[in-house]
Amino acid sequence: MSGKWDDICNSIDTCALAGAAAFFAGIPKAQILANGQLWCYFYALRYLEHAEYNMAERFHCTQTDNNAVIYGTEEFLLKALERMQQSECQPSILLVENSCSISLIGDDIAGIAGKAALECPVVAMDCGGLLGGFAEGYAKAGVKLLQVLPLAVRKPVHKKINLLGLTDFYYNGAADSREIVRILHDAGYLIGAIPGGGSTLECITGLTDAELNVVINEELGLPLARFLKQQYDMPYVIAGVPYGVIGSKKWLSRITQIVSTDAKAVFIECDAAEKKLTAYGNDVSCNWGEPWFDETIICAPGTMALCMAEAVRGEWINTQRLQVVCRDNVISEDLYSVMVDKVYPKEKIKTALESVLCGGKSILLAGSSNETAIFMRHNKMVSCCNVAYPVNDEVLLTQVPFAGIRGSFHMQQRLWNAFIKNSITTSF
Repeated sequence: MSGKWDDICNSIDTCALAGAAAFFAGIPKAQILANGQLWCYFYALRYLEHAEYNMAERFHCTQTDNNAVIYGTEEFLLKALERMQQSECQPSILLVENSCSISLIGDDIAGIAGKAALECPVVAMDCGGLLGGFAEGYAKAGVKLLQVLPLAVRKPVHKKINLLGLTDFYYNGAADSREIVRILHDAGYLIGAIPGGGSTLECITGLTDAELNVVINEELGLPLARFLKQQYDMPYVIAGVPYGVIGSKKWLSRITQIVSTDAKAVFIECDAAEKKLTAYGNDVSCNWGEPWFDETIICAPGTMALCMAEAVRGEWINTQRLQVVCRDNVISEDLYSVMVDKVYPKEKIKTALESVLCGGKSILLAGSSNETAIFMRHNKMVSCCNVAYPVNDEVLLTQVPFAGIRGSFHMQQRLWNAFIKNSITTSF
């Protein structure tokens, strides 16, 4: 295969500048200042606006010029901070993040920000592609905040849990977060803090009173969990993302094994959902047969991709071969990948897509518009189900989750429709 593979590989993720900004954007009244050129700023802004349309009101840029790479950014940074001080909306906390090129200078941005005598706490860090992708920036920003923010003395409250690694800035992330919180609340848990996922600065300060930290997206939340374990002796569990009804029950069981609760209401809901989905599936199968794809490939953030693969093969459809491309490293891969034929890191996306293009006739792609475009360029018919950014060929305005019990109805609906459309297309 020939083509612009390097460009494709680089475009399946966004840089750490956007990831760090996304974490602080998940804190109400927090603001972010990107110290660098406008192109880095607009690249990150465009990504973040998919989840928060008014992101520009909280995300700012120093707009440094080329000379700043040589002579430093103090003048630009102080002017930007002065503009922010004159604004009517004062931040609860401010992130000042260096872009790639500015990171090479070695400016003491924390010291420069100190000269501005801001009334709010300031977190300063280097970001950009030199640090890594979205997940690296998000996780580093979370740990940096916990290092700067004075946390309360640990006094655990029974059945109170924190959720780590939840973000509105994954595709459909806000809806998934609400479903996850709903399930845990119905299971009898008290939700403490969700750092970077909607909790206020005050709530994050008191996160040490939780009995357990639950890591959802491992690539985002595990570094925070490890920091809190080391510094405050807070236990954690890597739960993953609950996809499917059976998957949701297994997911909840991982948590209840550590902090017990009466989750009977949730399991009753799961049983009812299984019966309803089975009835719907049997009815549709009478007209279209069992949902089947020769090849299925999932390209998404690490934890999401692996957990979704488990539901795809275990509950949702039948497929001969299931492959996964993880955009991020997941250390507990064995926890989720039992039903996956092959797991690729994002650097091997070329190999993964080549194997699918050379494979069977019916292909299901759960990924982004980038992978869809690759198949289209090679005139390969594929059934697409968007689960990750960038998404340019679908509008998703309703807040219906992919994850959890309600998400299982939504996802099976999407996959059934993809199968039916494929069956109609291939019959002509």
